[in-house]
Amino acid sequence: MAIDKDAQEGFSAGIMPQEKPSDLEYNDEWVEAEQWVEPVKDSPEADNVEASTRREDSSALPTTVLAPESLDQHSESLATATVAEIETASKQKVPTETGQQGQAEHVTAQPGAEAMQEAALEPKPAENVAQGMAAKLSEAKPKQETPALTQEIAQGEADEQEAREQIISAIESRVNVLSEQQTQLPSEIVPTDVAEEQPEVTSEPKSEEITEPASEPKSEPTTEEKSEEITEPTSGEITESKSGETSAASIEEKKEAPAETETGEQSKGAKPRPFSRLADKLPDRVRVLALRHRVIAIGLLVLVLFGIVAPLLVTASYGIRAYATYTSLRTHASDGYQHLLNIKTIFSGAKAHPTGVLDVAKLQQAGKELQAARSDFVKVRDMLDNSDVLHTITQYLPQYRATISSARAASQIGIDVSEIGQRLIATALTFAPRFHGGSILSSNTKAPLITAHDIDLLSTTLAALLPLVDDMQVQARHISFSSLPLDSHSLSQLQQYLQMLPQVKNVLLQAQSLLPSAGWLLGVEQPRTFLVQTMDRSELRATGGFTGQFGELQISQGRIAPFSLRDISAVEYSDNNATLGQQAPQAYRSWWPFANWGLRDSNLSADFPASARIAIEQYNLEVHRKVDGVVLFTPFLVEHIMNITGPIQVPRYNETITAQNLEQRLHYYQLDNAAIRKIELIEHVEDPAQARKLFTSEVAHQLMDRVRHASPEELMAIGLQLLQDLKTRDLQIYLTNTQLEDFLVRYGYAGQIDRSPTHDGLYIVQANVSASKASQYVRTTIHDTVSLDPSGGATHLLQLRLAYTQIGPVYGLDTYRDYVRVYVPPSAKFLWGNGFDTGEPLCGGPLAACAPQGIYPGDELVCPTGQYQAGASAPMLGDPYAGQWHPLDKIGPPNNLKSDEPGRGMFAGYVIVPKNCTMTVTLSWYVPPLGTYNLLVQRQAATFPELDLSILSTPGDCAALKTAGLYFNGILTNDMSFALKAKTNSRDTTTSCYEQPGV
Repeated sequence: MAIDKDAQEGFSAGIMPQEKPSDLEYNDEWVEAEQWVEPVKDSPEADNVEASTRREDSSALPTTVLAPESLDQHSESLATATVAEIETASKQKVPTETGQQGQAEHVTAQPGAEAMQEAALEPKPAENVAQGMAAKLSEAKPKQETPALTQEIAQGEADEQEAREQIISAIESRVNVLSEQQTQLPSEIVPTDVAEEQPEVTSEPKSEEITEPASEPKSEPTTEEKSEEITEPTSGEITESKSGETSAASIEEKKEAPAETETGEQSKGAKPRPFSRLADKLPDRVRVLALRHRVIAIGLLVLVLFGIVAPLLVTASYGIRAYATYTSLRTHASDGYQHLLNIKTIFSGAKAHPTGVLDVAKLQQAGKELQAARSDFVKVRDMLDNSDVLHTITQYLPQYRATISSARAASQIGIDVSEIGQRLIATALTFAPRFHGGSILSSNTKAPLITAHDIDLLSTTLAALLPLVDDMQVQARHISFSSLPLDSHSLSQLQQYLQMLPQVKNVLLQAQSLLPSAGWLLGVEQPRTFLVQTMDRSELRATGGFTGQFGELQISQGRIAPFSLRDISAVEYSDNNATLGQQAPQAYRSWWPFANWGLRDSNLSADFPASARIAIEQYNLEVHRKVDGVVLFTPFLVEHIMNITGPIQVPRYNETITAQNLEQRLHYYQLDNAAIRKIELIEHVEDPAQARKLFTSEVAHQLMDRVRHASPEELMAIGLQLLQDLKTRDLQIYLTNTQLEDFLVRYGYAGQIDRSPTHDGLYIVQANVSASKASQYVRTTIHDTVSLDPSGGATHLLQLRLAYTQIGPVYGLDTYRDYVRVYVPPSAKFLWGNGFDTGEPLCGGPLAACAPQGIYPGDELVCPTGQYQAGASAPMLGDPYAGQWHPLDKIGPPNNLKSDEPGRGMFAGYVIVPKNCTMTVTLSWYVPPLGTYNLLVQRQAATFPELDLSILSTPGDCAALKTAGLYFNGILTNDMSFALKAKTNSRDTTTSCYEQPGV
């Protein structure tokens, strides 16, 4: 009879044989046993061996073991016994029951002899088991040898010996393992085949569930398998031991043994599991092994699930933490940004009222906003630096590094901005009580406005701001604006502010370097005195006008002392004054026409710093006082201030002076005889020369009082207006402090003449020497056509037209005598000119009358019919016609080609314009190439000439110069630079670069 493979495997591995995998779970132990158990046939000896073995040891391990002797008839005998036992067990096969989780198997424990139970529960050492199995094999089979087996033994005795040793070693190893793992098994089950020898008992035994190892997943049993039943032994049978004695203790133990179903509940009357007779013979160590395998399988399953789920949980955890971190970062960043915007709201009216920035309440509120902003930005920075989540993200997700780096840099910039604001607020709170509200320039109080301690505080503050600005520039390089969570408007503003950082740094550096000089200017250490001169633009001079009045401006610790103007004639027309017989400085002596040169005529140079140095020296000579600088201003400056402070009331004269009538009323009281007499009566003076300037002094006094008591808002507006007037030369300042003067020169506030050798230049300076206020009625027009040759050289053709239309009083002689100087680069070469007075009489005066329709062939002078006459002239040095009418002279090129300014070329001469006539002066010169062509046209203070400028290439040279030329026509209100643009149209012409306007 062939042995069933599954039974063979189960018997070999120490586990009861079971059904095929369709019924029961396939055990890995069977596979191992199958490799060395050979099928055996049925034999009579098998029954004997089975009976003998069951009687000797009911707990013997049902595992096929090869004896140490040769594998001969003993193997066949044992195999026969094994097959018989398996067949007996198969006949007692019982159906299985299914629980909640799968197929549940039960066996009915039968009471057996006490000796059999003790033998089954007692673990046997591996060596004893092996020897016992070998002895049983030896007893079971008769000593018969077949010829084939004898031949096999003779040929492989050595191989058999080695195999036996390996088998014995494997058995010993497995038995030891089973012995070590024997724990937590159900109560011992008595084999069912002994039940027939036991007396009957009345008590019903309890079934017990044996948990099978779950090394392989079980398949659900079919309906047929569930309905299959195998007859179980009668519950009343009592198993007897080998000696026939009944074990009462064993019976009681079996009665009390609980039987559990798969759901963990007790099940009475449960049917026994298949192969229950063989299962009852399983020792505890085998059941432990089965349970162990199941535990291991569950553990492996848990590990696999953990390997799958754990990364997902970790990823989800990091995702949740990352989102929480992002939310927190965004919240703090938005809050910090909003706090900064709140500061803008606090000072929203600062543009209209600049001193609002010195309001203590607003400063304190802004300080709180800055503190809150800094706190938010610090939290953002710390989270970015210390967050493990962000570190992991940057390590494994490099695409987010730029975003996190940008956020880190932006947070640091926010911290820097907050700290800058806090330092500025702290400094402003120190000055606010002194600067906010009331008059800050008035000297009515003895309390200083600025002290040396304040200068030190400002210096410390600026020194602290510079590193913060530097850090902002460094952080700005690490920002990727596209990665910041800001809207387009906010991003645009942020980029603009960051682009301004280099300029902010330069301002801070300059302010820091200028602080000591600022203390000097404000009279912190000692009072400062500045010479102030008014300029009358109706009597035009090089710096803007005739300086007929002067005064001293004193500043001490930031406060201005009362100020008033004096008439210069009181100094220079007195007896034994220092100007008697004095001539003009050597550079201007060749053309200055008047004797007794003094302070009133000191502004001869078109370069204001040069004129200011002359004035300081002359003032010290005439008044015997040293000053720290010179301040000149035109009536336009006064008008601009009055637009801010309002009209000036002069009650004693019953006059209201406005920006619109200022010049007219000043001239009236200075030059009109009736007005001068009115002054004499009001001021109680008898000298007309003394009286004529008293009204002007009263207006100046009222204006300075208005400025000294102006509100901070008005002072701020006046300050901004002064900067603009410095550009237009309506206000000119010279300081003996070299650092401050260099600052004015560097930024174009010094009123200096341009001496740069890198570009072309044009500066036309006029000086009214007719001893009248006629300049206000002269309109100046400049036509300049510049032709560029292929090398970049420039040929100028200049037409200067002076149109004199006397529509009001000039308070002097009618004929307009103008000394015109044209300043050009020093490399310029004079070509030709016409229209300048040559000093050679032509007609009129003591000579024959001039032609009524014109006297010059080119119509350079155009007058109304019959008015071609020069008229009278002020007394001039070397004048042959002193005291009588002058003739009109011939005209020609300029008679002075020697410059009175270093670093400049000059073409100069007199231009005579009779009343209501127009005179045209023509000049031409060549300027060699100076690189890319660029022309700077400077404006003389207090003038508003019309400029008609054309710059074009020589015909046919458009392609070589690659320029489309330039054309400008407008009023010259300040210095203007004209740079050529590259030609965008490749079209070439043979006549011109573009359509030329008529000149």
